[in-house]
Amino acid sequence: MPYRKTAVLVGLLFLSSTLTFSVGSSLLEDHFSGTDSGEGRLLAGVLLEGYTAFAVAGIGVALFPVLKPHGRHLTVGYLILRCMECAAIVAVGCYFLVSKNELTDYALLVYAFSGAGGLVLSYLLLRSGLVARWLSVLGLVGYAVLLAGVASDLLGFVDINSGAGTAFYVPGGLFEAVLPLLLIFKGFRPVVPAPHAGVSGGRLMSQGVRG
Repeated sequence: MPYRKTAVLVGLLFLSSTLTFSVGSSLLEDHFSGTDSGEGRLLAGVLLEGYTAFAVAGIGVALFPVLKPHGRHLTVGYLILRCMECAAIVAVGCYFLVSKNELTDYALLVYAFSGAGGLVLSYLLLRSGLVARWLSVLGLVGYAVLLAGVASDLLGFVDINSGAGTAFYVPGGLFEAVLPLLLIFKGFRPVVPAPHAGVSGGRLMSQGVRG
């Protein structure tokens, strides 16, 4: 299957980055809330989020050759957004270590980059047929909802980290749970040149039944 090792790598990076950011942010929240203000918890939280930063950048790099045939400019844009997300997480972590002060709602900045990048990725997956159509649509909906939640939080309408506001995470979280498992166990769907498209036509279609 094409890009089989890449699919496994991307799946593992998705799962591990989600886990490490969740644990790391919880450790940082405990540290700054006074629940456990030890320096070890601060350092552990920053290091875990640091792993997340390089993992998301790694996803962009690994997917570049896979997505490039289906939209070079969009693929470059996706890589840039993932690298910007990486830079934002690293910068915040450095701020925490140097200042020992909390940065309120820093996660919203991370989610903004993640949501924008996720929309681009989901569109490229839908356009290419590399995964089932329903999953690509779920990604489009999920990341659009996440960005709406970030905007609503910034405007003071909701708090997406508590109560009903956490619903903004659900569709995108479901996508980020299903996609990596699918990539690890099944890989990308093979794509072939569309009939009569010609070598220079650049159009692609997926083999088999679209999901």
